Amino acid sequence: MKTKLLLLYTSILLTLSSCHTETEDFISKYCPGSCTVIKGRLTTDDRSKPLGGVMLEVRYEEFSMFSSFKRRKAVATTDANGNFELRFLMRDDEIGNADGSFGEMNVYAHLDTSKYLTCSGSQRLLAYYRLKRDTTLAVNYNIPRKAFVQVQALNTAAMQTGDNLTTDFIVDAGAADDPSTCVPGIFWHRNVTAQTFAIAANQQVTIRTYKRKSGVETVTSETVTLTPGQTINYQVTF
Repeated sequence: MKTKLLLLYTSILLTLSSCHTETEDFISKYCPGSCTVIKGRLTTDDRSKPLGGVMLEVRYEEFSMFSSFKRRKAVATTDANGNFELRFLMRDDEIGNADGSFGEMNVYAHLDTSKYLTCSGSQRLLAYYRLKRDTTLAVNYNIPRKAFVQVQALNTAAMQTGDNLTTDFIVDAGAADDPSTCVPGIFWHRNVTAQTFAIAANQQVTIRTYKRKSGVETVTSETVTLTPGQTINYQVTF
């Protein structure tokens, strides 16, 4: 019986591992026409400093519960001014699958996420769905260096039904035309009284706390500017 279970377990593992595929399609950057182009500029700090020498990569990716498919499409390295251009040809199965499902084109930056702040918290910078051929996308993307805030919430034990306390950290990171995608925050409750958050260094960061207590809503804001790697303590009170 144990032997049968072991064989079944091994078979399942082999089946699952075979459902994860990664291929390369770098030849598509030489497309004779109908190229898809993602170009722009990487900066750091408060968008004042170019981020040169960073390798960027485009991958077409599909994920499901038991399988994944990755196709590397293009790579480029930012120049001294932070400029980059990624060119590739959209394959038929990347535009739309026969079953109506779609993957996504993701842009990754090969950098140290322990030192640099990205909106996703990972090396993925951008995600595009249902891209088309013969399309050019321009994006200016800011990747600040990290600083840290150790936040402590006081008096959360007094929170009752209908009360809430949230703290947001408003930073200038990510795509210039969509800064709202990069606002990390904390939703406090009785059992959460302390957290450490990474924020952007070398720029003004607004720490904004929203409180609703006994039906009364208040908003408080404070601005801080930290150096890379710096950590400060900060308190909010319910």
